[in-house]
Amino acid sequence: EVAKGADIRPAGQDVRAGALVLAKGSTLRPAEVGVLASLGYDKAKVVRRPVVAILATGDELLEPGEDYGAGKIFNSNSFSVAAGVLRYGGVPKLLGIARDNLDSMNAKLQEGLAADMLITSAGVSKGDYDMVKDVLSQHGKIDFWSVRMRPAKPLAFGVLDAPAGRKVPHLGLPGNPVSAMVAFEQFGRAAIHKMMGKTVLAKPTIEAVLDEPIHNNDGRRVYARAIITRQNGTYHVKLTGDQGSNLLTSMARANGLAICPEDVPKMDAGELVQVQMLDWPEDVF
Repeated sequence: EVAKGADIRPAGQDVRAGALVLAKGSTLRPAEVGVLASLGYDKAKVVRRPVVAILATGDELLEPGEDYGAGKIFNSNSFSVAAGVLRYGGVPKLLGIARDNLDSMNAKLQEGLAADMLITSAGVSKGDYDMVKDVLSQHGKIDFWSVRMRPAKPLAFGVLDAPAGRKVPHLGLPGNPVSAMVAFEQFGRAAIHKMMGKTVLAKPTIEAVLDEPIHNNDGRRVYARAIITRQNGTYHVKLTGDQGSNLLTSMARANGLAICPEDVPKMDAGELVQVQMLDWPEDVF
């Protein structure tokens, strides 16, 4: 005998008529896309992915693939930032390298003003070639040039004037490659998410046990590159070694950034520390 209603899924069991299915600002993950399809929607109104123009500056820069020469370095910042833009939902537009002359800077800047956001690297440190600052300030308002953090103290933000009355936010990253990546994680990611309509902008953190000390000698918030592992159900943090802002491989080895607050001169081994995860590896979580 079969009971009445057995093996029958009633209409509205998953979503009732008039119910809110997805709130404004929701991210369309595979499950959300499936829900929309199950309700018969073949289209959904979404926020357009922001186009982010990326510009490196400096006479010393070479593009990868070019012949290396004395006094030159390869442009890595544009490509690490472009990968970050893609990762967080934007559309990167590589503008190449602006040389240290007015014509080159102005031409590249005009290209960047066609995007939704402009990210530059180098030229924002104290003592850097002033042309970068001068050219940018001629095209809008630069709000600040420095942030109390390490790495990435020299960091600029402002709004540039674009044609047709548009306003284009500008994020000026430091030239050192690790500084550029850390600054992008703290500011570029949040800006892209804001432009995409997301409402939760803070990067999530976990609490972990320090296996070695973090020193803070200059009163800045320290973002130390770290490797997070899980031991007996507890997260542990070990630094990736030398924390020089030129050491890009230390960033490649890290899966998180351990944070020492600006008012704490030292965190000792055994203390609990807040960690921003750069990746969520399956062997850890």
